[in-house]
Amino acid sequence: MDGGAIVFRTAYGGPMDEDLRTGLEGVERKVGFEVDRIDEAMREGWSVLVQGPAHHDTTGPDVRPWAGGDRTLYVRIVPAEITGRRIVAS
Repeated sequence: MDGGAIVFRTAYGGPMDEDLRTGLEGVERKVGFEVDRIDEAMREGWSVLVQGPAHHDTTGPDVRPWAGGDRTLYVRIVPAEITGRRIVAS
């Protein structure tokens, strides 16, 4: 999180980079970003879905991607809608 936005790093020329390059001034791509946490042993967890416009960004917080490779492109998602749910054992 950075100033209320979700920021992550990805690769230049990858699918996300290409999808955000519309070539049209002022056009926004609305995306969904989901984060889940599941504890199978306890049979519980949670899921959060953030939807909003995504943009290329030249800088961002010091986030380190889990995936290997050169991931120097920052993508910033400004939340427009946030939904989620908690899963508890019955």
